[in-house]
Amino acid sequence: MTNKEVERKLANALEHLAPNVFDSVVSDMETQKGTVIMMMEHKKNRSWVSRAVGIAAAFVLIFGGIAGVYAYQLNYKVVSTVSLDVNPSIEIQANQKDHVLAVNALNEDGRIVIGDMDFTGSDLDVTVNALIGSMLRNGYLSELANSILVTVDGDDITKTAQLQQQLTEEINALLQTESFSGAVLSQTLNPDSQLQTLADEYGITLGKAQLIQQLISQNTRYTFDELASLSINELNLLSESGNLHLENIESVGVASDKGYIGVDNAKQIALEHAGVDASAITRFEYEMDYENGVLVYDIEFSCDGNSYDYDIHALTGEICKHECEKNAFSYPNSVDTSASSANYIGEDAALAAAYAHAGVSASDVTLWECKLDRDDGIMLYEIEFCSGSYQYEYEINATDATVIQYSREQQGNAYQYQGGSSSAQQGTSAGGNNGSALSIDMEQAYTIAFENAGLSSGDVYDLKGELDKDHGGYVYEVEFKSGRKEYSYEIDASSGAILDYEIELDD
Repeated sequence: MTNKEVERKLANALEHLAPNVFDSVVSDMETQKGTVIMMMEHKKNRSWVSRAVGIAAAFVLIFGGIAGVYAYQLNYKVVSTVSLDVNPSIEIQANQKDHVLAVNALNEDGRIVIGDMDFTGSDLDVTVNALIGSMLRNGYLSELANSILVTVDGDDITKTAQLQQQLTEEINALLQTESFSGAVLSQTLNPDSQLQTLADEYGITLGKAQLIQQLISQNTRYTFDELASLSINELNLLSESGNLHLENIESVGVASDKGYIGVDNAKQIALEHAGVDASAITRFEYEMDYENGVLVYDIEFSCDGNSYDYDIHALTGEICKHECEKNAFSYPNSVDTSASSANYIGEDAALAAAYAHAGVSASDVTLWECKLDRDDGIMLYEIEFCSGSYQYEYEINATDATVIQYSREQQGNAYQYQGGSSSAQQGTSAGGNNGSALSIDMEQAYTIAFENAGLSSGDVYDLKGELDKDHGGYVYEVEFKSGRKEYSYEIDASSGAILDYEIELDD
């Protein structure tokens, strides 16, 4: 009904409310003068009727407008937005009555899940039920990948929290299948401009972007670029394995790792490669991690005082990286490191032991330095002295005068290595004994590293070598590449023992 029709009907109704006495009034007034007065009275009555009609029409319009706005907001305003992320990403918009206004696929997998279903006007819980069912039928949720992220956004904090709880319980119930149980992560959204920028840049939902930000805040080794391509199940595995405490994230169930080799297989691969029996290890730790674009089992264990660290590809079982830090020296555990210096052999005895080992006499020494120190829990004397054209460095056990470490180099012409070749300026001590501090040269260090890696010199490239002081003595630091892997070794220069090594995939 139009506004004019409303006014016409109101006017008609008002005119019929008053008695029609117009003709009789005119008859009575014919004998009187001042008909103008009569006409003025008639016009006044007509003006009141018009104003009444206008006021009534205005009230109809006002109340009608208010009712219209309320009805629109109740039925068509988006009050809640629910995002479902697995690998498919889907966004659901609902009104105040939890009736669905729109369901949008945010990626190709999401479009497959929705198919030709039209949810407009459906209840929110019915829509969620249907979408979860489609994810199950299409294999997006299974015993191999059972995790889903539910994110709720809305202006009403109380309603948003209630809706999050309600959907978490409903979806968890739907994922209790005969073959597997699901894992539900849920959160309310706290959007900001940076979050929206990241979501747009990587083509993901705001909910997934917020989850990734939470993971990065707990483990700063991760980057957004690395994690954006992972599924929700993979992100959930990283969170659980790393014992990360994500704020404002509710978690129900356990993420499935059945799509991977499993920690037991990863452990066995590492132990076999290290040549270590499981019964001999004294420490074992592991976590699921993300390195160089792949999920890995990060395996750490100790055996016979040596520490091992392996990254095992979670899908293939390939050894992506491994390190072994071996104890360079073993000493008796009976050394009393808390005793006073009076319990030690003293500087004179330590110097005498060093001179005797070097084959020099005290009269041949021009400069010397001796100090008591602790290294790797052992009390020792660090001694430096010069004799003839050579400079000597010794570490002498402070309790029994045994030589722990020593080195000798010609003054002004130390050992130098360039381009992988070695040349050692060595001489004969004053006592006639060969006092060379290095038992192997660089070429021998290369050979030791190649043999350990199962390679020949023709298999490697980017070969680098350097002599350095580490582990309380001199070591050869050897680096090279072969295939897709990078190798680095530390080799004891006096014994040829491998002190440290690391193998990882080449970036």
